[in-house]
Amino acid sequence: MDKRERADQAKQQEEAAMNRVLIWIGGSVVLEALLLLLNRYYADYKVKDIQIAVALRSVFDVLAVALPVCFLAGLVWWVVSWKKGPHKLLPQVVTTVLGVLAVCAVAVKLYAGTGIKVLYVAVPCLAALALVYYLYQREFFAMAVMSAAGFLGLFLLDRRVAHPTAVYGYLAAEVVLLVAVALIAHALQNGDGVLTWKGRKLEVLPEEANYTMIYATGLVAALVQVIGLVMGATMMLYGVLAVWLLAMAVYYTVKLM
Repeated sequence: MDKRERADQAKQQEEAAMNRVLIWIGGSVVLEALLLLLNRYYADYKVKDIQIAVALRSVFDVLAVALPVCFLAGLVWWVVSWKKGPHKLLPQVVTTVLGVLAVCAVAVKLYAGTGIKVLYVAVPCLAALALVYYLYQREFFAMAVMSAAGFLGLFLLDRRVAHPTAVYGYLAAEVVLLVAVALIAHALQNGDGVLTWKGRKLEVLPEEANYTMIYATGLVAALVQVIGLVMGATMMLYGVLAVWLLAMAVYYTVKLM
């Protein structure tokens, strides 16, 4: 392959990545608009809109069950198609859309107005993570996921009196996430960025990946959550996470140049 062909291939990959980012951003804008409407007629409804609110609650009783089931079916379809041959786009897109909608439906059903407010923040964060995934290095994506989990944990700690069970359940899930990322990073570090599963090798990170930054980000996110749990979620803790993530963004932006 000559230089021109490599340049054309790189350009096509960049255009594909940008198209996917635009799809994520467009989808997040549409979903955010729907959440605004949902908050108006589902959570903060007026007396004249009671019938609409009751109808929506009946709809979400069904969606909170049907969408997770559809997501699991889509996940099976995705895995089966992946095992049969080259990766196909349709199962991936369908499964991802169903997963996002399932999370939204369950959050709205279980936590109503509070769930919608959390989704207000989570949906733009998801679009930002998609941008990082397609445009930055994968190791920075892992750091962005851990930092986003930390921000959401602090956001929930501000409201732990309202839903303590949900808050502590989330914090437990965040611990699992941070530990899982650390274990996967350790396995990748030992395998020079390659994971081996049942004889199949999957290159996840480049050989020159900086694992120290991944471990440090997990440690920062964990410490911030512990301090927030003991002392309360203060603006200083938000600032610590924001400054760390900004420093990592600058570091990896310079690496791209």
